[in-house]
Amino acid sequence: MEPSKTIHYTQIDRLSSRRPFSLMVKPVGGLCNLDCKYCYYSCVGSSHGKMSLEILEEAISKLIQNNDSQEISILWHGGEPMLAGLAFFEKAMEFEEFFTNRKGTGQKVSNSIQTNGTLIDDNWASFFRQNGFFVGLSLDGPKEIHDKFRQDKKGFHSFDKVLRGLEILKNERVEFNTLSTVNSASVGNGPVVYDFLKEMGSKYMQFLPVVAPNDPWGINANDYGRFMIEVFDEWWKNQDAGNYYVQLIDIALANYMGQESGLCQFSPVCGDVPVVESDGMVYACDHFVNRQNFLGSIYDSADSLFYSGRLPVFGIDKFSRLPKRCKFCNHLNLCYGGCPEHRIVPLENDFEINFLCEGYRDFFDYIKPYLKQMSNHINNL
Repeated sequence: MEPSKTIHYTQIDRLSSRRPFSLMVKPVGGLCNLDCKYCYYSCVGSSHGKMSLEILEEAISKLIQNNDSQEISILWHGGEPMLAGLAFFEKAMEFEEFFTNRKGTGQKVSNSIQTNGTLIDDNWASFFRQNGFFVGLSLDGPKEIHDKFRQDKKGFHSFDKVLRGLEILKNERVEFNTLSTVNSASVGNGPVVYDFLKEMGSKYMQFLPVVAPNDPWGINANDYGRFMIEVFDEWWKNQDAGNYYVQLIDIALANYMGQESGLCQFSPVCGDVPVVESDGMVYACDHFVNRQNFLGSIYDSADSLFYSGRLPVFGIDKFSRLPKRCKFCNHLNLCYGGCPEHRIVPLENDFEINFLCEGYRDFFDYIKPYLKQMSNHINNL
């Protein structure tokens, strides 16, 4: 018996409208100067070298010409996107200015970049500040945690180089957040990692679970749940609300209050950030760079890439392929099944469930009374 699909009401417009979208651009594909043990992308990312300026121009043109919203965004990702070089990004800024001016609607392009930070120098930091880049810096915690799995291709540790890059960003007053993987070295160290990131000046923190069941750096669901509870307790104890922001707490609160969370994995739908590889091939998501989720070439029409075919179905499937257990869960409005990439646990006569399900359940169970308290406070302002 085949499991059945149910379409969430928020997904209906995907079948008929031209939804706004962002682009993730991978200017060097999966190329990187580090060799992080848990990297999900090294196995699936393209290795076609640096993106040509022709492909870059076409990607930026497609994004601007086919979005009506006043602010549109590009996330530069990798591998390590800074390997494309400063001149490449300077050219990208020229293309953005040209196409927004030509359109003449006052649109603004918002740029963010996810980097391991080891290549940041004064010139890069000045460029980021002058062009309003928001920098996501990969930093797993104190040296003994960060260096456990984040080494370069020669086996040298990266912590000191990352901190040097971080100090340059702060000196140049570049806005940044930190992305920290939660891996086997992080387990039991939630307060240590959180306090360290605060000490480093991070006011916006993301904690990304490493789902790798057969590898020594992976964590199980309960470990992730406990880690996030530890982080929440430290955040709450220190009365950090309004001063320090933890992505999963912010998302849970937004969902609890019936607002859009802003993050695909905890939304009913996804598929609003297709990825352009360095060879110009476009995929529905950077976690699904495969034949099944291949959308076409960046030179194809915007209708065929973004508004018809596989991309709307990809987004719809996030909800329609939820197992029954999720659809009747008390935390459905907080979780929405998490990222489809992590739905790898088989259930009998049903769709697969998220590997992290029990950890999410523990975390949401724990913080729900606090969500109610925070929601009441916000509503009474």
